[in-house]
Amino acid sequence: MRITKIIMLFMTCICFPLLADNGQSRDKRTDALVFLNTSEADPIARTGLRKTGLTIENGDLWVWGYRYTGQQGNGVTHVRRDRPPARVHTFVRAGLSITQVAAGKYHIIALDDRGDVWGWGRNLHHEATGGQQKDGRKDDTYVNQPVPVLQDQDVIEIACGRYNSFALTRSGDVYSWGRNPHGQAGTGTRSSKVTLTKITGFDGKKIVKIGAGYDSGYAISEDGEVFAWGDGDRGAFGEKLVGRERFQAKPKVITQNLRAGIPHFSSGKQILYIGGGSAYTMILLDNGRVYGMGKSSRLGIQGPYEEDEELPEDNDDGEGDDLDENNDEIEDDQDDYNKELTPEELDEENAKREVKGSTHPVPTLVTEHIHSLFCRFRGCVAITNDNKLVTWGHRLGLYKNILYGAHPTIRDNIHGPLTKIDVGHQHFFYWNEKGQVFGVGYGSGKKFSPNSNRRRDWPGLEMEFLTDEMKRVYGNDYIPGQVQ
Repeated sequence: MRITKIIMLFMTCICFPLLADNGQSRDKRTDALVFLNTSEADPIARTGLRKTGLTIENGDLWVWGYRYTGQQGNGVTHVRRDRPPARVHTFVRAGLSITQVAAGKYHIIALDDRGDVWGWGRNLHHEATGGQQKDGRKDDTYVNQPVPVLQDQDVIEIACGRYNSFALTRSGDVYSWGRNPHGQAGTGTRSSKVTLTKITGFDGKKIVKIGAGYDSGYAISEDGEVFAWGDGDRGAFGEKLVGRERFQAKPKVITQNLRAGIPHFSSGKQILYIGGGSAYTMILLDNGRVYGMGKSSRLGIQGPYEEDEELPEDNDDGEGDDLDENNDEIEDDQDDYNKELTPEELDEENAKREVKGSTHPVPTLVTEHIHSLFCRFRGCVAITNDNKLVTWGHRLGLYKNILYGAHPTIRDNIHGPLTKIDVGHQHFFYWNEKGQVFGVGYGSGKKFSPNSNRRRDWPGLEMEFLTDEMKRVYGNDYIPGQVQ
């Protein structure tokens, strides 16, 4: 039976745990907490990291796998991938609990229990530090220790795109920093990179929720207005944008675009999650339905779409990638809004999927009965109301039957019941009530094993090297992955 969740942050759906103390005295903020038992799981580390493993455990942030550009955060820029997982010691020494973590491809930002934001890792575009300097030094390309990015601003939510970052304060201000050629910083320009800047394009409205896509950002205001900015190509913002209009350098109101395609949708107050990946947007509503718009092959919906040409993974990072062995690359009528869809209504929704072409700007029903969602790069992972794990996304390539696929697919051959999920670029880790963790998907960086970069299909590879290290730190009786 599904437990009742206590959500204490007015509109956020970023569901982070009440984390246990690890023997140190830590002043915990209680503004964004969800109480879970072993009958439910939510994505905890919601990242776009490509080769690096990351999780919040016992209030600490653990990092493993690829750590060649400062991701470990322990003062050393290059850490071999086969070295043991480790906690970020800056937070341990300061007695700080990490409540949220987000990441792009190679940078990490974290929110502590005092409401301060930290950043480290690769910093070519100021995506880690926002141009903030540490100890009077210049803003380094590779930042190997967490740098304070926002302090004393009472941040309540963070998010990351591929090479940029966002933070939302309790007062309703949104800050951005990082790469910006598509306008993804939301600052009104398309300069190549942006230092820490407050976004001012919300018409004076207080923002209560944010989200991020691959090269885009999203915000929802207190009165329910929905904004999007950055790369709106392929109908990702609910309308066909061409030429330079595809790149919206300041927030654009898309509320009406959502009303046009989502039955009984009236306000952004109905949205629990908004985010996306490369050329698509996904929305989770408070009635458990998920709607998608943008590049058709990402959306997990039927229809005679044009097949995408399978291209190698982008490598526009500004530096050569390291070579790995086996490198794989609403509320008009609330009762009507919440009721089960009739067969006729489902047929009407499915009819939207029959539009030919590679873009699908009309918000279209993807799946139902979802309580948690996170999307990145080419696809999404969701948790159903009965705690099952579902994935969908890109229809071609090596991962179409592992992480993605043309339809939402329940992964019923996992080692459950689930207690925690950590999501990455083309991989994720799932934890169960026995204290085991399993890795699935893109294995580069030796994320799943210190001895191999191989990709892993379901039900995944057990990662005893990670849980053994946690027990070494917390004690042999400690059960990892238990969110309580």
